[in-house]
Order: sequence, then structure tokens, then C-alpha cells
Amino acid sequence: MSAQEAAQVAAGEFPDALFLPILPKRGPGADPVGRTAALLSSVSSDFSTSVVPSGWQISRTPGLDMQRAKNFLRQDQDAMEEHAQDFAGLFTCSVVGPISWCASVEAASGEKLIRDRGAVSEVADVLTEGLRGHIASIARIFPRAELAVVLEEPHAVAACSGAIPTASGLNTYVNVDRARILGSWEPLIAMAGACGASFGVSLADSDELFTQSLMVAGAKTFFPAGSSRFLGEQLEAHNAIYWQVKPGWSPRKNARDIAQRITSLGFELSAATGSLVVVPTPASVSDSWVVARPAITAVREVVDLLNDEDRLLGE
Repeated sequence: MSAQEAAQVAAGEFPDALFLPILPKRGPGADPVGRTAALLSSVSSDFSTSVVPSGWQISRTPGLDMQRAKNFLRQDQDAMEEHAQDFAGLFTCSVVGPISWCASVEAASGEKLIRDRGAVSEVADVLTEGLRGHIASIARIFPRAELAVVLEEPHAVAACSGAIPTASGLNTYVNVDRARILGSWEPLIAMAGACGASFGVSLADSDELFTQSLMVAGAKTFFPAGSSRFLGEQLEAHNAIYWQVKPGWSPRKNARDIAQRITSLGFELSAATGSLVVVPTPASVSDSWVVARPAITAVREVVDLLNDEDRLLGE
């Protein structure tokens, strides 16, 4: 799928909630880590990266891989501008957060940056400025849009528990203190607020370690929400709660699962649906339109069922 095709699909299927599609099969730099590296490199060449056999590695000077990453980002922005002119809904700016980025990129030694606490802090500060520029670009393209910032942090829980393997695979890196992880997000939270954008963190695992602190810090967006023991508090605060459709389940089973979780907490489904954002899994929409179409159709059917309780509960 090309940038033009992806933007056309996103603008057509999600007219009220847009984002820049991720198309990693285009090559290095089109993936989430490479896109985030492009933002970092635009602020500081110290965090330029290049592709090595084991993945991404700090290169200290911008090279072909960084230029390619910046070109991909520019193409994605141009394509979305072309296909979503006058957009006035919610636009989500998604980047890899400092913990997961440092857990994915090597230093020259071959070890991940996550072992260097100073590097993690620097990445957080530089990413704050890179993302500020990215938000400004999106705001110029869509001046009427409501903006949201989401940090993709799939490795945050593993970093906190000391479960990220070293280069040899024989050991793991020392766990990163929970307070230090939260501290790495603080400048990004503050920047998002200053830009008038809502803020959230997407975690691949249970969010029990971070949800309450993020809510206190003003986060308004939470992924995934289905297993969170803080779901009631999130619904009460009218936060945006993202719920991924399980690919192996029918739309009715997915919708009933969501409804049961909400009503078991004492909430009326009709009163809570305004806070729910039902989405496909990233894997189901990152390959081709042939694969993405049924996933998007399933999401639409789940949403229709949640908005029609009689049909949802009927056979």
C-alpha cells in the first residue's frame, strides 16, 4: 500500500479521527522507530540512526537512512493533506516513546540505549522538541483539527520489570525505575498541554503500573482499556478509551465483551459509548488494503452493535 492509497483509505474510513498511517513494508524509515528517529534527528544529529543487520543503531551523523525516513514522513503528511482537506476532527500524532525507542536502538557498542539512563533522559528532551515541530506541521495542515499526542510504549512494562534482553540474549538489562519512566514522559506531557493537545500512552501489556499516575498527570487517552482495573475511573472521567477488536472473534462477541465489561462496573452502555474508541489491531491494517478492509469492516460492525443495544442483546 502506498502513502497515497493509505491516506485515501484513512480519510474515507475515518472521517472524524485521522492519523498518519504506518507502512513499514516500504523499508527502513517507514517503520515507527525510524519515523521517530527522523523527528529526533531533525533536532539533534546525535540521535541520527542507521540500519545495521541487528536493526537500528546510533550513527551520530545523518545518512541515507535518516534522509529516507524524513522523506517517508513528508510523503505521508503530503498525502494526508491532499486527501483530507479542511479536516476538523481529531488528529492523533503517534510516536515511539523514549523508553521503547531506547529499547529498540543500539549504541555503537551493540547494546541498547536503554542501559544508559542519561541517554533515555536526552531522548525524552529531544523528542519533546521534535514532536513539538511535528504537531506544528499538522496544525498548519489542519488548522481546525483537535490534536492528540500518543506515545507508543510497548517496552515500558518490560523495562520496568527488567525483562529486556541484552545483545547476547544471555542476560537482561537492569530494570528501569517506574518513577524514572514516568519522569521521561513528563516533558512530553507538558509540551502536549502547552500545544493544546490531549495526551496518552499506548502500552502493549497491562497498564496497571502507570495508569493512575498518568491520569493524575492529565492523560486523557488510554490503550488498551479492556483489562484495566482503572476502567471505571477512566469512564467516570470521560477519557478516550481505546478498545482493540480481537481478530479471532466475531463482531457480536467483541461488542458483547466490551458491553459486559462496562455494565459490570455499574455504567449504562448508552452513557459510556461516547468515551469508547473501537479500533483494529495494528497488525491487521499495516499490510495491504485487502487485509485491512475486513478488519475495518469488523470495527464498524462492533460500533454499530454497541450503539444498538436491542440488536446487540438479540440473537
